[in-house]
Amino acid sequence: MEISALLTVAMELRQLQLFLAAAEEGSITAAAKRMHLTQPALSRQIKSLEEELGVELFTRGAHSVSLTPAGSVLLDEGRKLLDRAERVVKQVRATADGEPLRIGYAPSLAGPLLGLALERFSQIHPRVRVQLSDCSSAEMRDGLTQGKLDVVVTVPWEGDAQGVRWTTIRRHRMRLAVPENHPLASQKKVTLASLDGQKLLLYARADYPEYWQSITRLFREHGLQAKIAGEFDGVTSLGAALAAGLGVAFVAAGTRFDRVVILPIDPEPEPVCVAAGISLSGTLSPVVEVFIAELAGVAAEEEKAGKGRV
Repeated sequence: MEISALLTVAMELRQLQLFLAAAEEGSITAAAKRMHLTQPALSRQIKSLEEELGVELFTRGAHSVSLTPAGSVLLDEGRKLLDRAERVVKQVRATADGEPLRIGYAPSLAGPLLGLALERFSQIHPRVRVQLSDCSSAEMRDGLTQGKLDVVVTVPWEGDAQGVRWTTIRRHRMRLAVPENHPLASQKKVTLASLDGQKLLLYARADYPEYWQSITRLFREHGLQAKIAGEFDGVTSLGAALAAGLGVAFVAAGTRFDRVVILPIDPEPEPVCVAAGISLSGTLSPVVEVFIAELAGVAAEEEKAGKGRV
């Protein structure tokens, strides 16, 4: 596009912005103040727009203006046009500067998948600036709601079906993590009944409510008594507590800790669903779609290869 054409488009958008200001304020004077112009200058721009369109947009009174039927149509469509123009500008700038991809994830579940998925993703979108945040469920929920995260990779939250769109990535089998010197460590498989009264180490209830719900439901369904010996804000602190011999913990298959044994459980609990969630309140970026597709692809390959199974 030639420079003269670009200037024409910019000028027309500016006229549209001035028209919207006058329509929303109901006053040329108020609109001029809002747009940091003099009243005559704003009046000239609107008059020019009316002449170009060949219609009157306002019925002018002594101290106010009201929209004509044509003006009402332009008000509705003009807002849509300016919104679209702003999105185009953001996309152009993102292409030049490197669009950010802000990911919140639960390390114990998504960590093993992210490395290869991001490696493949960066080959498709080398200019995208990836920002990884190790988050609790509460932090991820707030991040999506406030627009601070583009996508989260975690266990789907209950009761958020209307606000988040989830794409299942994989299902992790549940295992029991026990200190290497624990009486259960020598067994090839532990029964749920043997966990009655055991000291449990759990991820913090406030930060990981879905995890708590699944564990407490499991104990309740099998008539087991849980003794909560500690709550932890993440996989690192949980691993330290396990290595110190403070109790046992339910973890996803494939999780690894030093000085800790990971054992199958009989009967096996329901697998943990790991999914990618995006907010339904915003526009889905093609970049996010590609990342989710790569994540699902890596998970499918690992499932096929039998990785992450204990």
